[in-house]
Amino acid sequence: MKIRRNHRQKRYRYNVNRKTLNKTRSSTGKIKDPAFKKLWEDSKRPGTNFSEMGLCVDPNKSVPIPNFKKDRLKITKIVNGFEEEELTEEDVKPVPKRGHVVNEMEEMAKQKADSKFRLPKGVVSHISYFMDKYKFNYKAMVTDRRNHDQWTWKQFRMKIKQFMNVKEQFNAYLEKRNLPLDKELDWEEYNSDSEWQ
Repeated sequence: MKIRRNHRQKRYRYNVNRKTLNKTRSSTGKIKDPAFKKLWEDSKRPGTNFSEMGLCVDPNKSVPIPNFKKDRLKITKIVNGFEEEELTEEDVKPVPKRGHVVNEMEEMAKQKADSKFRLPKGVVSHISYFMDKYKFNYKAMVTDRRNHDQWTWKQFRMKIKQFMNVKEQFNAYLEKRNLPLDKELDWEEYNSDSEWQ
């Protein structure tokens, strides 16, 4: 007969540090952002901390999926006079105690908004070669011998637009070609969506 698991002899694990184990189990995790760490109150639960700051833990609760059937039923009841229209707790949103946190975080996000996206040097040289030779003629780019990656005309257009949006790299390209930095290029765009056969 097998010995049941809960009746087995329990052994004390000497290699386990119980102090750190309890700390890791009870901790809610480290907050890396210093500004956010100042505003966090350890005595309160994470849910209350978030709600007081005007943030949400679960986006599904704060912005639920609309239930059209319930909404239609409610409207028909109000129209037919079975129910009176009242403001519920969901309609009246409470003002968060520490509401300034959201505004501060939005400002920080705007400051960090400057994209650090850069195209690789190989891609830049590849695109600049095609732009020098064909300007915006995507059909000719597709048939070029140096199109080793076999990019389609749409891929060429997308990559060129991406390159033009990275101001730092595109301005360097314009300076090398002695083209004006402020003005848009007056090159004619061939074979876009409407023209492609």
